[in-house]
Amino acid sequence: MDVAISWSFCKGMKSRFILICCLASLLTGIPATPAKAQLTDQPKGIWFKNTKSIINRFAYSQAILWPSSIGGHLYLYIREDNLGNLSRIVTLKTYKRTFTLPPVWDNDSISWNYGVHPIMGSFSYLAYRNKRAHWAEAFAGAAINSAIYEYLIAGGTQQPSINDLIVSPILGSLLGEGIYQLKKRLLKDHHLNVIEKIAITITDPFEVFYYGFKYSKICKVNYR
Repeated sequence: MDVAISWSFCKGMKSRFILICCLASLLTGIPATPAKAQLTDQPKGIWFKNTKSIINRFAYSQAILWPSSIGGHLYLYIREDNLGNLSRIVTLKTYKRTFTLPPVWDNDSISWNYGVHPIMGSFSYLAYRNKRAHWAEAFAGAAINSAIYEYLIAGGTQQPSINDLIVSPILGSLLGEGIYQLKKRLLKDHHLNVIEKIAITITDPFEVFYYGFKYSKICKVNYR
């Protein structure tokens, strides 16, 4: 009799403890048990919800290329206190030279030519690859975006660079594919821990932003 009462009491205490843990988890926003993503349909992002065609993937890549490139240029102008001189920095005369003269070999720093530009190229490559494009399409997209950057975005400030037109898509695609394969490996179990979330956020920030920083959605993506 005493054993039965003790067992009933322990069972009741255990149930209360589980209930309290569940309530605490709901209040703090942390799940009581780690849950893997349920693989159903591809999750939708916060914009460009349809990226099934080449044209839509190109449009999506432009939505990444233009704001990030212009934002980077504005940051440099602000840092160099040249924001008030934009009318003299970006000129129609320079654009005319850009489209009438051949590109030149620039002498920018190694960190810029072989660091910043490959990273920019990787963003363009991943914009396609993340949306289920074949690597060949992603490479072609990175090459096109490199030309768009050199001629349309930066073409009003400087002559297009031969080495940037070559390095950005080639090294950018190699870097981008490496990031893509790493992400696939991290998502193999359809679960991300804190370190893995940080790694994906740093290496592929636009994909994380596309899903509104909801890593549970990224876990559901079926990367090809």
